[in-house]
Amino acid sequence: MTTSKQPLNPYASVIIAILFILAPHCSFATVPDSITRNLEDYDFLTSFTEENYAAFPAIMEMGYKKKYETLKKRLRKQVVKGKKDIEQAVCDYAIWFHRNFDTHYSIENTTLWDSYVQSIHTDYTKVMEYNPQPVSCKVDEQTWLVRVPSCTGENPTAEWVQQAAKQYEESGCENLIIDVRGNGGGNDGIWWPFLQLIIDHQRERPLENFFRNTPHNQKYWEFLLEQQMGDSVRSLQFLEQCKQSLGKNEFERWSVWDASDINPTLPPKCVAIIADNQSASAAEGLIQIYAKGNSNRTKFYGKERTYGAELTGNVFYTKLPHADIYLVYPTCIKIFEFLKDSSFGKIGIEPDVHIPLAYPERLTDNIDEWVLWIAKEMKK
Repeated sequence: MTTSKQPLNPYASVIIAILFILAPHCSFATVPDSITRNLEDYDFLTSFTEENYAAFPAIMEMGYKKKYETLKKRLRKQVVKGKKDIEQAVCDYAIWFHRNFDTHYSIENTTLWDSYVQSIHTDYTKVMEYNPQPVSCKVDEQTWLVRVPSCTGENPTAEWVQQAAKQYEESGCENLIIDVRGNGGGNDGIWWPFLQLIIDHQRERPLENFFRNTPHNQKYWEFLLEQQMGDSVRSLQFLEQCKQSLGKNEFERWSVWDASDINPTLPPKCVAIIADNQSASAAEGLIQIYAKGNSNRTKFYGKERTYGAELTGNVFYTKLPHADIYLVYPTCIKIFEFLKDSSFGKIGIEPDVHIPLAYPERLTDNIDEWVLWIAKEMKK
């Protein structure tokens, strides 16, 4: 048995069409403003990272694109559903880069980030009196110690470092210990007075540093010029070069290092660099850039890997559109070394010699147990 269909109301199709048009807007209107803002912040962070973070293309090239996309989509879905606020989502997103590839990539102005970082890096204040201070003194008749706890140029100053190098040269000691425990980085130019003491040959392959050329990253050089920081002439020339090549070259070579302009003088018989898990950036650069590949007489002594910021640099920042949270990220990368040396979840530099001792009781302006042990090892 069949039934005849009733004729449609002539206005029904119009009403249905209007409902289809309004439906998305009505569902969007039910989303709290906080979630909308969180989603905008999250989408900004991910897009900004992909477009500006110097190491991002290399990380994708290393085969981690699928893992990244999975993380990105999962966190976005949690933000949309209100399961994570923007602070949690941002930290979960950023820690993936920080833990696995590059600790220069980090979050500022949120206490939650501190708890994320503490789970990765060693807190030495819990095991000793940990407050490294500048030291330049004789350990024994054959060994001189220079402790440099910062590369910011404040504690110690560049003048102090230059004087410490001179004191070693005049000491008559044949062995040199450079201690960078607790050194969170700064300007690697502070090491210049020591380079002629460390380096004994050129690198087989020049160490090249590349700038990811984007409109926002160019603001880094504008900032340096405004603050009159660094070599203003060189920064201005490089900025103009980047503006001219914008859209043509994704990366511009900022610097190259092969030690060809260093003439070793009064070289120590042996050089030891002591570092720990709080040694970062320019402190790691002393090992990665100047010692490894340039010196047969230098070894890195430690108990753990360094902090993990040695393969990127020239750090800049951006603020999320709504939340008062900042992303700190590097604009430059040592591309070849990053692709060659990095492995997932294994950041930082591994010691050449693992110190078998327990942690010292005190690390301030003293000659601690590690220094004494290394001094004996160097004599062997």
